[in-house]
Amino acid sequence: MKKNYLTSILFAFFLCAWSQEYKQMIISGEYTVQEIQTEAEAYFAIEGTGRGTGFKPYKRWEYQALQNMDENGMLKTPEFYFNELENYNAYINENFNSVARTTTGNWEEMGPLSWNATSGWNPGVGRVTSISIDQSNTDHIIVGGETGGVWRSMDGGNNWSVLTDNLSNILVYSLTIDPTNSSIYYWGTTSGTIFKSTDSGNTWNILADVGSGNVNKILIDPTDTTKMYCSAEGGGIFKSTNSGTTWSMINPAAFNGYDVEFKPGDTNTIYASGNAFFLSTDGGANFTQVGGFNGGPKMIGVAANDAINPGVVYVLESSSGAFGAIYKSFDSGATFTEVDHTAKNYLGYSTTAADDGGGQAPRDMDITVNPDNANEVVIAGINTWRSTNGGLTFGITSQWQPGFASGLGIGYCHPDVDILEFVDGKLYVGTDGGIYVADDPSDVNASYYRDLSSGLGIRQFYKIGVSQTNPAVVTGGSQDNGTSLMDGNGNWIDWLGADGMEGFVDKDNSSIIYGTTQFGGLFRSLNSGAGSSGLPSPDNKSGNWITPFEQHPTEPNTIYTGYDQVYESDDGGLTWSPVSQDFGPNLDHLKIAPSNGNLMYAARGGFLYKNSFVGIIPTWNQVTGFNGSINSIAIHPTDPDRVAIATTSSQKVYVTTNGGTTWTSYQYDLPNFSARALVWANNADNGLYLGMNYGVYYIDDTTGNSWLPFNNGLPNVIISELEINEAEGKLYAGTYGRGLWRTDIYDPLSVAEFEFNTVQLSPNPAKDLVTLSWDKPDDVAVRIFNSEGKLLYFSKNESLINPKQIDVSQFATGLYFVKINNTRGEITKKLIIK
Repeated sequence: MKKNYLTSILFAFFLCAWSQEYKQMIISGEYTVQEIQTEAEAYFAIEGTGRGTGFKPYKRWEYQALQNMDENGMLKTPEFYFNELENYNAYINENFNSVARTTTGNWEEMGPLSWNATSGWNPGVGRVTSISIDQSNTDHIIVGGETGGVWRSMDGGNNWSVLTDNLSNILVYSLTIDPTNSSIYYWGTTSGTIFKSTDSGNTWNILADVGSGNVNKILIDPTDTTKMYCSAEGGGIFKSTNSGTTWSMINPAAFNGYDVEFKPGDTNTIYASGNAFFLSTDGGANFTQVGGFNGGPKMIGVAANDAINPGVVYVLESSSGAFGAIYKSFDSGATFTEVDHTAKNYLGYSTTAADDGGGQAPRDMDITVNPDNANEVVIAGINTWRSTNGGLTFGITSQWQPGFASGLGIGYCHPDVDILEFVDGKLYVGTDGGIYVADDPSDVNASYYRDLSSGLGIRQFYKIGVSQTNPAVVTGGSQDNGTSLMDGNGNWIDWLGADGMEGFVDKDNSSIIYGTTQFGGLFRSLNSGAGSSGLPSPDNKSGNWITPFEQHPTEPNTIYTGYDQVYESDDGGLTWSPVSQDFGPNLDHLKIAPSNGNLMYAARGGFLYKNSFVGIIPTWNQVTGFNGSINSIAIHPTDPDRVAIATTSSQKVYVTTNGGTTWTSYQYDLPNFSARALVWANNADNGLYLGMNYGVYYIDDTTGNSWLPFNNGLPNVIISELEINEAEGKLYAGTYGRGLWRTDIYDPLSVAEFEFNTVQLSPNPAKDLVTLSWDKPDDVAVRIFNSEGKLLYFSKNESLINPKQIDVSQFATGLYFVKINNTRGEITKKLIIK
């Protein structure tokens, strides 16, 4: 069986008991992020913030929620983004005839597509939240990356292709292949939404909406595929009798909607779980809550093909994130007996199942049973465990660090296991680092698991750091998979574990790399990531979920970091001194002017501070004049008074040209997505790039009040950070779900447009003429629009005058669009008058 749990960047996640109010508030979608923060902070003040409390997954949710909230502090639904993307595309097509889609941006995927542990301690590719395998052809596999879309392999996981890059939603929490028609896929995502494909994932349609929360599991009746069941977090258990077109709630009492299973050989008998266990013997028309359990989240395991033991049911229960109990039924779920595992914790980090209280259940928790043998049971949390005697005892089969696993003679698969599934004698495992398979689950050895993740581009980068060398060296910190380094040849290694955060490549020596883990753990490598060492945190403080970490633009070994104060080190991070007042809460952002290392900006929430280093511990002055919480700060590479900020306000982006004295909204024609990342181009036109949760956009002095989509080849994925390598002339994007991407920087003289009769456009600045030519003597119409879509010139029936010269001496400098069309089609060319 399989399951999926919430770490949704937009909506919800589950870790501990559902009674925690802040989780219900997240699921409902009716509360502001600030209201949820207040409730969560009160909860963790009592429960603490250690392992098993749910604090770390909460901080992941909080970080993304703060970036994505609107000016009212609310989070948008997937339906909102779907409609906004459609509206924006219509706007572009109507006003610019898709010309903006073909600007210079020509994005290429840079990876990582596999892992290569060096000094990293829990390497993986990226989080896999769902697996479905074609029962008639086990080489046919589909998997889901949490924020990276649906992927397919037709050769058993040797090669993968992505199916969803251009959709408005690429968040995946459950997948199912129709058992009788393997061309039909079902995909469960956030906000109770289910998608369906009838052509093996080539196209998708929204099938239904079962309410709020993530769709954790979709179960199809193999005897009648019009009957389907699904579990939804914060919703319950739902049923469809028309192949998923419509759904009705059949068990609201299973509010968590964790798991749903059929009794082997009897699809009218249904087992369902939330924080309780439920039994239906009439196809879901009625459910009975079965007693004998404690109150923790529960997962269910059955042996689907074991005709001798069809009544055996297992329930794995967690308690405060750790192992709670295993229960077993011999009478098809009518009664259960707890199997004695006193003082054991199979869901934690210990290889002996020591009762240390560790674990991340139910986010990382599952149970599966060999379909042909009800006595072979596998459970997992951080590591995986196997029983061959019906759950009486368990032996460990994996450990969460490669070196330790090898030393113990057991397999390595990335820690934090979401999914376990037996298929055709093999055990498949979905983890926070990818998909793994045990080809022979009975033979436990150091090669127990085989990694099938190579080729899955689903890394969730929080931050990247790019060198100014050619070729570039890039370091990137990611959720669950630590910090990785791409060398000048495009090869990747993993050099830190845990959650990777901010980092940078030393400006003078690209072999020196700096990185961070969550809450401000500081690290440095002096040998291109082959080894690393920890750096002391200033005054032993803890930082924000992502702690700012920057380098001085000219002074060797001088670096800065932001906790509740800004700290400076002049020895590469070995010692620290405060260089700011105490701001109270920890800082979110810190940026240094590239052309003036003494000019810096720092931000927390909606507060922006500026400093120019006057005094031993200077006072940073607050800068005002804008609205919203700050998501990104960008300082112009040559003009330190020109600063841009991305905000959560309705205005999205503000720019100052006088060091923050006044600000100008740069909202213009941006879509209503979340403004996430900014970087200035080093060109004479003051080019500015913006990364949103859908796409990258460009504006400069020649484009008027119009942002140009800069998205050729780029998936519809969250853009976490943008950086430019001037030596290469490349723009790099760290994405939260599709790894690292890069493109040539914007060049108005090398615009690629639609093909149409090989139209040529030649400006003649000396005579203020534009010459148009085309290769066929067709009757064409010529129109010229300004950047706001206003028609400035029109002529038709131009076949007798080819080439055509147009006087543009009265046109102001700026960006124009030339449309040439006849009855067979149309092409748009970009014209820049300087």
